[in-house]
Amino acid sequence: MNFTFSKIRQLNELEMSVFDEILANLDEAQNLTVRELATRTHTSTATVLRMTKTLGFKGWTDFRYYLQTKAQEEVLPVNYYENLLQLDLFLKGITSREYSEKLAAAIKLIKSASYVVFVGLGTSGSLSDYSAKYFTNSGIESYAISDPYQAIKRRNEDHILNIILSVSGETDKLVDSIMKLRENHAKIISITNRENTTISKMSDINLSYNFREEYSTYDPLENLTSQLPVLSIIEILAHEASKDNKILE
Repeated sequence: MNFTFSKIRQLNELEMSVFDEILANLDEAQNLTVRELATRTHTSTATVLRMTKTLGFKGWTDFRYYLQTKAQEEVLPVNYYENLLQLDLFLKGITSREYSEKLAAAIKLIKSASYVVFVGLGTSGSLSDYSAKYFTNSGIESYAISDPYQAIKRRNEDHILNIILSVSGETDKLVDSIMKLRENHAKIISITNRENTTISKMSDINLSYNFREEYSTYDPLENLTSQLPVLSIIEILAHEASKDNKILE
């Protein structure tokens, strides 16, 4: 038995909070009863059981056995294992029909654009720089913007593709910038952690990855959610869009 990224995306907010708690504390979660897990996550046993069934398991015992078996297969420490498990689920999930169709639509937009502009702030700003260089090295003219308001001054928006990187999908400056880009009929792809965010809803295409959110113990406002899936998405888009000059049908 295994579960996929597409199944994880079907979890509601409460079920996702239980799943996040399991990923954050794999060693402990494997030994908890369904009632103990419900108490720990301030949910109910019904929520825990719904989560396991949504993921494709018969119940909590079945799911717990799966976690124990997978953990025994890994030789890495659990803190490494957690991110690798999430990445493994994500990479398996992007082969689903739904996600593949989104990727194909994104690739079509990239191929039809005169050039691509990556926009992000903070860590996402650094990823924007990397992404622009990766696209450029792949033969796709690209630029990175760390000041979202800079993007508003451009013209000929119909021929420019904006790729917005935002973990939260709720950054005020980016939302404001996207609103102005929308007024100019700009094309927008967003890459966010969750698909049900303000930025994702304002985009032509949203590519989400649904990783457990993590924050710095040094500065609780600093988001340390893994960006491994973002790098994967960027590299997939660049490779596929640079294969030839024909727009995907």
